[in-house]
Amino acid sequence: MEKKKILVIEDSPYLAESLFDMLSIKGYEAVLAPTGREGVAMAIEQKPDLILLDIRLPDIDGYEVYRRIRETDWGAKAKIMVLTASESVDNISKNIDLPLEDVLFKPNWSVMDLLARIEERLS
Repeated sequence: MEKKKILVIEDSPYLAESLFDMLSIKGYEAVLAPTGREGVAMAIEQKPDLILLDIRLPDIDGYEVYRRIRETDWGAKAKIMVLTASESVDNISKNIDLPLEDVLFKPNWSVMDLLARIEERLS
């Protein structure tokens, strides 16, 4: 069985590496993008099974990343989950069209919660 690929678009090296390690241990193929532009390019090129997207990124924000991915034929149906520390529910709801169960507010989620949501989205 082919490993599911998860793209992590996250600028915090510590969190990105932690997510990479956790996903790898669980049998996923994890790939990392530290900037929004790299994340968009990698998403379009690699077409991952799931994208974990931070909102605060050093070049373009996660809202713009989300819009650019959604503009492509493949990206219109891509599975995306948002991880954010600084955005409000209202701000996210106004800027991206995702159900709230696909938004995790850092640090209010546990590794087990994140893994459960990932498994649910990929099943």
